[in-house]
Amino acid sequence: MSPALGTLGPVDHPDHPGHPDYRRWIITHGHRPGARTITPTPALADVELYDGTRAQLEGHVVAVAPGWVCVRQDVGAGREWLAWVAAGDVQRR
Repeated sequence: MSPALGTLGPVDHPDHPGHPDYRRWIITHGHRPGARTITPTPALADVELYDGTRAQLEGHVVAVAPGWVCVRQDVGAGREWLAWVAAGDVQRR
């Protein structure tokens, strides 16, 4: 599984040449109380991105909490992003 949200390495520093472009990543709403991991489930998420747009993205639900799900998004170069979003914005497949 991916590292915990907020865990950064040297390449994650904004001044590093290999710093990822977060604009197309799902906005996360922080860790949710009562969260529990689940077997990854394919899903379609209708979510807001850090660039201010809304998009429908394929991903996997990897954790749940009351009213929320954690979506694992492939962000390229073998990297993943974990984002907590409202459960109503995600359709499991």
